[in-house]
Amino acid sequence: MANGRTVGEVLERVRDRRRSQRCPTCDSTVTIRGYHGEYRWSCLDCDAVGFGYRSRSEAIDGARSR
Repeated sequence: MANGRTVGEVLERVRDRRRSQRCPTCDSTVTIRGYHGEYRWSCLDCDAVGFGYRSRSEAIDGARSR
């Protein structure tokens, strides 16, 4: 597999990454959007939102830490 990883390791990484993109309020999926260098996350089910992040990774961290 890529970079010496097994299929199982890759699938586990994908699962962990998806789990990290969950709404802190309702545990639903969040979307991350960027516009002119500013990123925001918003929940697909409830009205939770976070904005003002400089990168996608900051937006994901912001959703986790909310």
